[in-house]
Amino acid sequence: MSNHKPIVTYCGDEALFSALSAGLTCALPKEEVEWRRSYGRVPKTVNLDVIFIKFSVECLPKHPNLSVLDQPVFHIFWTDCSDIDIYRATTKDEISNWHTTLRNNGIIDWLIVVVLNSDSKRGKKSNILPRTSVVDKVKGDFCSKQNDRCFVLHEPFRSDVKSAESWQTFLQRLRHLILQGLNRNLSHFEENMRSQREKRTEPGWSFCNYFMLQEELAMVFEMMGQFEDALVQYDELDALFTQYVVNCSAGDMADWMVSFMRPCVCWDGLTLSPDLRYAKRENIQQAQSHLLDFRNYLFACQVALILKLQRPWEVAQRSLPFMHNCVNELCLLEIAMPRGSVSCWVFLSCLEVLDTCENYSNLVEFETYSLHTVSLWNYARIKLHELGELCGLMPDTESTSDQLHMVVDLLAGMGQTQSGNSGKPGPMDKLREALSSKESFKKHYLELSELAMGTFKHLGRLRNARLIGIELAAFFMKLGELYMAENYLLEALKMYKNEGWDLLATTTYISLAECHKKQKNTFKYVKACTHVTSSCVIDGDTRNHYFDELISAAQLLDKTVRIRAEHIFALSKMDVTAANGIILGDEVTVDFCIISRLPSDVMCNIACSLLHTAFEGQSDDGERPSSRTTSRSASQSSMGSMGSFMDSLSLSNSRSKMLPGNLIRKPKLRIQETIDEATGTAYVVCRNASAVLERMDSHPSLIQKDTDATKEDFVCCLQAAAIVLHPGSNLVPLKVKPEAKGNYALKQVCIEISSMEFLQWVTVPKCFDVICDEPSVSLTPDAGLLAGIVQNVELRIDSGSHGLVEGLVIKMVVSTGLSVQMKTSAATMLAETEDSLRVQLPAVSPGGSIVLPLDIVAALDSHRKHKIMLFCAWSSAPYEFLLSLRSPFTISHSLHTAGQQ
Repeated sequence: MSNHKPIVTYCGDEALFSALSAGLTCALPKEEVEWRRSYGRVPKTVNLDVIFIKFSVECLPKHPNLSVLDQPVFHIFWTDCSDIDIYRATTKDEISNWHTTLRNNGIIDWLIVVVLNSDSKRGKKSNILPRTSVVDKVKGDFCSKQNDRCFVLHEPFRSDVKSAESWQTFLQRLRHLILQGLNRNLSHFEENMRSQREKRTEPGWSFCNYFMLQEELAMVFEMMGQFEDALVQYDELDALFTQYVVNCSAGDMADWMVSFMRPCVCWDGLTLSPDLRYAKRENIQQAQSHLLDFRNYLFACQVALILKLQRPWEVAQRSLPFMHNCVNELCLLEIAMPRGSVSCWVFLSCLEVLDTCENYSNLVEFETYSLHTVSLWNYARIKLHELGELCGLMPDTESTSDQLHMVVDLLAGMGQTQSGNSGKPGPMDKLREALSSKESFKKHYLELSELAMGTFKHLGRLRNARLIGIELAAFFMKLGELYMAENYLLEALKMYKNEGWDLLATTTYISLAECHKKQKNTFKYVKACTHVTSSCVIDGDTRNHYFDELISAAQLLDKTVRIRAEHIFALSKMDVTAANGIILGDEVTVDFCIISRLPSDVMCNIACSLLHTAFEGQSDDGERPSSRTTSRSASQSSMGSMGSFMDSLSLSNSRSKMLPGNLIRKPKLRIQETIDEATGTAYVVCRNASAVLERMDSHPSLIQKDTDATKEDFVCCLQAAAIVLHPGSNLVPLKVKPEAKGNYALKQVCIEISSMEFLQWVTVPKCFDVICDEPSVSLTPDAGLLAGIVQNVELRIDSGSHGLVEGLVIKMVVSTGLSVQMKTSAATMLAETEDSLRVQLPAVSPGGSIVLPLDIVAALDSHRKHKIMLFCAWSSAPYEFLLSLRSPFTISHSLHTAGQQ
């Protein structure tokens, strides 16, 4: 049917036409001609190729409004008569009979061609054409009002310039007249088609009859090379039929729809071969077509036109909606079909479209082509999986007798079309092989899955690829290939966690848990159970089940398993409880607010490692220099010591590598700006890009794995034992008694449950200072003192961090020539001699002080440097104070002489 051409009849001198027909048939389509249609439509350029048939009354249209393709659109009478007598005797009557027949049938598209050969000019002596020539007689008898209906063709068998010009003029005239005739017939046909469409609500209207009318219009456009217009006609028929199906599902069913709703006994799938496609047209014409047959034929016609438009990717683009629509229509119309037959039809249709697109595509259009074909590969895979479950071909099932009979019935319903060509197995051959055995099914299913998944990855549609991977994981688990299943699940899990798909990630963890359980890998099974039981997006029964599995599996572990705790336990806040600072030897309490996402209570031991950093200038043994250092309160330590904490993190590379990424101070950006005033441009350059940019900056999809959990050194740590954590928020106090002075930063929290350790870094910097100031002694003033006179000095004793207990005795010893006397009641004098004092001190609170006023007197004849030594119980070495005393008198003398000495 695709070889239709406009029909032109010939009459008159058959020998003359036979001599010219070959050249005429080849010359007509060589040049393009403008096709102007009615109703102001856009003109199109076409190549006109026609078929010539002999004129007869039988070939004339009986119903000119019902068809265009099978009826002549133009009529030509040929003659080379040059003798007026012969014309009057025979030729005139032949033309008259031919013309009368056309006029009686209402045909006005005709042409009389008079061929002038060189023989017709022999014997003429005058150059003046007589008035009674055959051409004049023909024009006068038949073309008096239509001069363009008679054409004189000069010597077409010669090769001179005049003959060539005459031949080209004839071809142009003929193309124009044929298109006029085609337009006239086509206009009548379209008017009839529109009137039939308007009668679609009347009783007795048949969609099949109307379909044949509009399809013939599409064939006319296809015949003229207007494939886009022809495709529009099929699209309109598609939309019209779809609307009738929707109306039928709503209860408004047309009478003719019953013929499409018969039980289906054939599910061959799409047939895009023209020879097999047109066999279905007769059933449509006779209203004996099934819904699938009609849809197959209509879509095949659309595909043929799309391929002629050189758009094979559009075939794949239209195929998936077409198949979904057909499946939906089968459900809406409740058409009875055996189980699995729809899956067979979809599978065969997908492969047929894919084979067709592959034959028409090239590498240049691979991206566009794959963008649409990948969905067909995936759809075919899904339907093959459905067939495998129905027919008992899955690895974990055994085929029953009913399933074997089902396979036989399915194969019997798809044997009515040819499959395969040129030795290549066709869609039907592949489906027969896939349903023949479990091994064949496995081979074809894995082949389709890998092909679809690989194409999705190539196109960047990773989510679709991961979905296929999850289904493959389930298939491999049934096969017992647990390692392959684990890999696919881990790939999907990585994407879901990175993109925040909590429900999908939890579902994948459940599949992973089942996989690890079958692997008897308790270590991994425990990790998967922790993720499932701590998820808040699934039901409570599932969480409780995996919580019980977690506790039971943890008791079977032969070694400790370490798990990242962020998804199970959350640290909302940490508070250091201390009123006036933390003194060495005191017990430090840090209140942790821990949010448990477990569904039940759990008993555990909790610890938090501490990073100890010595104060600046502090020795390795923890001793500070003798100079007094101001202490900070706990409230100030949490914020004010953040800088010292961050500085301590960079003390050594080994320590920095052990810290989490969000606690390590990143280098600052070094930006250099350059302004070019001449061009008015500015440049910004990062001078340390290699130091600033990290792997996580350029690849945010990379996430940490559970296996990355590493445990810090917990030698110095806050801890609490036998703590019961309830679901939700828990306030847990952790205690420690520091053994050294310095800054302590909270580093890592470890929650120990049975043989599991849940580790979590402290992401918000939190630290406290432990101080230990020893008592100190000072004597003021120590200069500007006079000998021989009583001088007042003060001995100040600072209690330090721990304070002074009551009854503490100090002893003061002075050098020779110096006497000292205490004049206060704040302390008790135990013994007093000329060179020493023994004093009992009262209790002094931590951070307090006591001042003892002293009177000292130095002899005038003694030396000017004196020493006071103070022996205290808190210090193994005495305190020494050097005093410089000046004499109160200054004596000077001078001797004056005169003459000789």
